[in-house]
Amino acid sequence: MGNIVLLEDRLTVEQFCDLQEAVGFGRPNHEQIEKAIKNSIYSISVNVDGEVVGMGRLVGDGARIFYIQDVFIKPKYQRKGIGRLIVEKLLEYIKSNSLINSNIMVGLMAAKGKEEFYQKLGFRIRPNEKEGNGMMINIKL
Repeated sequence: MGNIVLLEDRLTVEQFCDLQEAVGFGRPNHEQIEKAIKNSIYSISVNVDGEVVGMGRLVGDGARIFYIQDVFIKPKYQRKGIGRLIVEKLLEYIKSNSLINSNIMVGLMAAKGKEEFYQKLGFRIRPNEKEGNGMMINIKL
């Protein structure tokens, strides 16, 4: 596949926008993405032969609650282990930067059809016998 390089907290607005557009979610507002990157706990991007082909980031309170967001992999690089690499690196960051003897909740919202990918990495599908559906609201301004 080429030379793979992981970059921590080096994601640019343009790279984020390009990746979001590449996976079919449209091109986002640059100012909003600039603020989102700035307010992220941690981000990882993946370069293959100098091209940014994937990303993921962590948001949350940095202690008890983390959410994995914006795991985007360019279509021609999907199913090559890059998504797994990103999610594993995000989880590794949480484990390395959290307090010992603490309970941490890591959540995410999988894109339709990607649930099995996250299940293989240890995430539970909701609802289940103990937990209800996850919920969300979109606010358009």
